[in-house]
Amino acid sequence: MFIPFKKKCSIFITCFVLVILMCPRSSAGYGYKRNEDPIITVFKSAIFYGRKDDWARVAADINTISDRFDDVQNLFEVDLRPQLEAGISQHNFQEVIKAMANLIFFAIREKFYWNLTENLRMFSRANVRLRLAEEYYTLLLSGNVRRYDSLNGTKLHDELFNKFVEARKTLGSLGFLGAGAVSPRPDGFLIITKEIEQELLLVFPYFKSGKEIIY
Repeated sequence: MFIPFKKKCSIFITCFVLVILMCPRSSAGYGYKRNEDPIITVFKSAIFYGRKDDWARVAADINTISDRFDDVQNLFEVDLRPQLEAGISQHNFQEVIKAMANLIFFAIREKFYWNLTENLRMFSRANVRLRLAEEYYTLLLSGNVRRYDSLNGTKLHDELFNKFVEARKTLGSLGFLGAGAVSPRPDGFLIITKEIEQELLLVFPYFKSGKEIIY
C-alpha cells in the first residue's frame, strides 16, 4: 500500500513523540533522577555530618530511610539497625559507615532479586533497577574496591564494571516499535549478578550477607 511521504513523516513524528513521552517514566523508574535515590543521598549525608560530629543530623537522616532497613530485614533476614544505633550512640564513624555500606550491598541484591522475580519480563523496570544497582556500586562502594585492588594487585573494579555491562546485555531489548526485539536471558543475569555479589563480599568481608534466595 502506497503511503504519501507527508503521511509517513507524520506517522514517524507521532511515534517519536510517543517514545519521548514514555521514556522519562521508564528511565525515572522509582521517581528519582540520577544520583538522587534516598539511599545515595543519605549515605553521603552520613559521611558529611559524621565527619563533623553532628550525630543528631546523622540519626535524623538515616531515619528517613527506615523503610529500606525494613526491606532488608524482611527479604534477607538481617537487621542492620543495632549496629547503626550503636555506632551513632558511640559516635563511631567507621561503624556507621560500615553498616551503611552493608545496606548498599543489600540494596544492590534487592534490585537483582526483583528483576529475577519478574524473570526480566518488564524491560523498563529491569533496566532502571540495574541502573540503580550500578549507581550504588559506582558512587558508594567502588572507591573501596579500587583501594583493595591497589593493595592486592587485583582488578576487581574492572571486573565488576564489565559484569554490570554484561548484566545489561542479558536484559534483552524492546527494539524500535517491536522491530529488532531481543528476548531477555534471566539465567545469564542470575549467574552474572551472583558473581557481582561474591566479588563485593571478597572486598567487604565484614558485610552480613543474609539469607540466600533460591530462584
